[in-house]
Amino acid sequence: MGMGTIWAPLAKAIAATGTDRHVDCLIDLIGADIAHDLVTVTRYSATKTPEFVKHRRFSDEMVRRYLASYYVFDPFYASWRQERRLGILPLKHFADDKAKRGQYIAGFLAQSEICDEVGIMLADGGDWCLGIFLDRSTSSFKDSEIALLCERLMVFEALHALDIKARGTEFSRTSVPTGPGASPRQKPTVPDSLWPELSARERELVQLILAGHPTANIAKRLGITVGTVKNHRRRIYEKLDITTERELFLQFFQHRTEP
Repeated sequence: MGMGTIWAPLAKAIAATGTDRHVDCLIDLIGADIAHDLVTVTRYSATKTPEFVKHRRFSDEMVRRYLASYYVFDPFYASWRQERRLGILPLKHFADDKAKRGQYIAGFLAQSEICDEVGIMLADGGDWCLGIFLDRSTSSFKDSEIALLCERLMVFEALHALDIKARGTEFSRTSVPTGPGASPRQKPTVPDSLWPELSARERELVQLILAGHPTANIAKRLGITVGTVKNHRRRIYEKLDITTERELFLQFFQHRTEP
């Protein structure tokens, strides 16, 4: 990858600072020679709920679900609230074995048909940052692509800083009011009203599945064999009329977003 493909989008991004075209032109610059399938742009606060600024080829329904419940499991949200980390953040930075099976990756990203993403996290005034995310549906980002984004980060930062300076302190990127943000979470809580047909033991097992624990770890925690865990899982799926773990996550989050 050379610089040839970014001169035109760079020129447009420079010209767009301080205008309503800024974020779109910044997206075009960031993704100029980094192949991607979707784009999402989210503002994170250290104290308030996230704001969805815009998206490309992404579902409005998934935006609603994210803001209603998924955001507390978002590792990028947790990273900003807990560490105030800026820069280039690939998903694999967070994706240990547990996280891969957790609510955000196994739940939200799987439903969104996203298999990998990289966030460009830029200071956005006050306790906010702007996260521009390039997403892929079928392949992971290469280390060389992440390195290229890191190499260009100072350009992205400078352009966004110019936009903030031009806009002034009273400017807001969204018109949606935000409330206090919930604390980041890793462990789900299954409400009593969900899946009443399950036994106490089965609910305990489901809780561990939703928390991202693999079968062997569940067996160890519950003091039972792997085979027994699999038998429990099969009976749970039969009771809930589902066949996959993805459907289990889907039922859980649909219940959380119901009024």
